[in-house]
Amino acid sequence: MSMTHEANGNGPVVTHVIAASGGENGSAVAPRGVVPLAASVIGPVAPGHVIPSVSLIIPTKNEASNVSWVLEQVPSVVTEIVIVDGHSSDATIVTARSSRNDVKVVTQEGMGKGDALRKGFAEATGEILVMIDADGSMNPQEITHFLHFLDNGYDFVKGSRFTGGGGSRDITRMRRMGNMAFRQMVNVLFDAQLTDLCYGYCAFHRRYLPFLNLRTSGFEVETALVISALRAGLRIAEVPSMEMPRRHGRSNLRTFRDGSRVLNTIIREHRSRNVVLPGRGLPALPAADPARADHLA
Repeated sequence: MSMTHEANGNGPVVTHVIAASGGENGSAVAPRGVVPLAASVIGPVAPGHVIPSVSLIIPTKNEASNVSWVLEQVPSVVTEIVIVDGHSSDATIVTARSSRNDVKVVTQEGMGKGDALRKGFAEATGEILVMIDADGSMNPQEITHFLHFLDNGYDFVKGSRFTGGGGSRDITRMRRMGNMAFRQMVNVLFDAQLTDLCYGYCAFHRRYLPFLNLRTSGFEVETALVISALRAGLRIAEVPSMEMPRRHGRSNLRTFRDGSRVLNTIIREHRSRNVVLPGRGLPALPAADPARADHLA
């Protein structure tokens, strides 16, 4: 695995993690060094090191055929699983609880992925927040890759299907072209070097919630989160991720409808680029009990 750091002038630094395959963690570190997260991630834990808690937020809507597989793949380093259900009419909640009796299930008050994530982040108690889809297109076992870089100096880590070691077996030609156009637009407008944009596999430290844009309600929330992370000057790493076809059922994504929302989000974020950022997201939540991660040691 190798890493490249890219920035334009005084613009944000985005680190691209390039892997020969998606199966191994690298040993490179960010501009500051910290102690590894846990033995299950990258090695022995130093004496006295406090292991941060990790909350996994999974929005669901009629995913009874998929959610069980997703939950079975969650690595033990995750200390809390929050399922935010969007008023499913199938057995999603029952299936989730039968798969893992430790899941926390909440019902979103509004509609849309953005609304679900707002609810999930508010309910989560972890110091690190990870967001993933419930349809089986994202492999939860990749979470340890994200955590490695969060524990080595990065603030916001996002999956990329278009960096070395990543890929997609699901994206259509139309969606690929749209993602490429939006990504190039964001790179130009926000002086960035992203390799992927419209992909919602992200992890970040909870302390940055006040700086992240969580006002959008639909799938465009993924774009809003990334742009607000860039604007806040967060240290961002892109790690290889393999997107698989959803295991069962039909996607709630609508290419043209959601594409127009992404475009509007990019334009709105650019127009408001000089607005003070803090306070746009959720307030930082109180720290959880340090005893929460004992089983990770």
